Amino acid sequence: MLDNFREWLSDNLRYVLLGLAVILVVIIGICIFRLIGGSSSKKSDSGKQTTPPAASQEEQQSSEETKNVNLSAPAAGESLTENDEKLLDLSKKYYSAVSSEDEATLATIVEPWNDTVKEETFAMNEKFKSFENITTYSKEGPVDQSWLVYVYCECRVDGVDTGIPTLLNPLLVITTDSTDLKISSDRNEYADFINESNTSADVQALINEVNKQYEDLKGSNAQVKDYSSDGASSSGEEASTEAQGSNTQTNYGTATATDGVNIRSEASTNGAVLGTLYPGQEVNIVSSEGEWTHITFTDPSTGAEIEGYVSSSYLNIG
Repeated sequence: MLDNFREWLSDNLRYVLLGLAVILVVIIGICIFRLIGGSSSKKSDSGKQTTPPAASQEEQQSSEETKNVNLSAPAAGESLTENDEKLLDLSKKYYSAVSSEDEATLATIVEPWNDTVKEETFAMNEKFKSFENITTYSKEGPVDQSWLVYVYCECRVDGVDTGIPTLLNPLLVITTDSTDLKISSDRNEYADFINESNTSADVQALINEVNKQYEDLKGSNAQVKDYSSDGASSSGEEASTEAQGSNTQTNYGTATATDGVNIRSEASTNGAVLGTLYPGQEVNIVSSEGEWTHITFTDPSTGAEIEGYVSSSYLNIG
């Protein structure tokens, strides 16, 4: 039988070899096809991965808002010291206690602390929910071992997800007989010093920079713009005089602030900012001059007596 197979193989060898060659060619062709097809698929997938899908309008808006809410405290002028550690710590402690209405803590760091000061201090909470990212700018105060401290913060308000850049009214920090640092709430005798400091070039530059930050934020954040349309601003800025209503009342008496508003050195938005009123704070009227009211006001956080001008449209007179 083996001899017969050998004889058959000898007679048909060329056909066997031809068949094996055909099979080999087919196998090679299949391998090449798969190799080329797989490489093409990978290249196609790689191309898709390098081109990210277009972001939806909502995602683009969210990214835009995140980019536009980045805030930073302004640089200090030559006459101001930024973030003196002891004054920064005291200011943070004070505004944290104000926000939480922690009377026990305030009684230890505000001198004097009484019911009147308490009521006027907590009035800030009608406008602000919290005070974040605090930065202090300080200069030497009117007496030995005292400081006038201007506080920048990003204040949280209802209806706005980001902080509002704000320069709060200055604090007068004094050193007590026990060498403790306290915030004075009884400073009428230093009112002239404080008012003069408020109008200094460095402080006005600080006020202008914070107001600019607020205007930039308002222009790029819909929530802040809506908040502004209700009459509020970073430091109680007045609305433009074209939008203000006329108030010709000339009676002396008192008035109550209906919203945040600056007290200015003259009856104009160009006047230097002397202080800020918050909703519900009461002022004494000196005279009413059309769109502006000449007032006097005792700042509850500092005790300073401030005399200046306030937009009449932000006052409830009577």
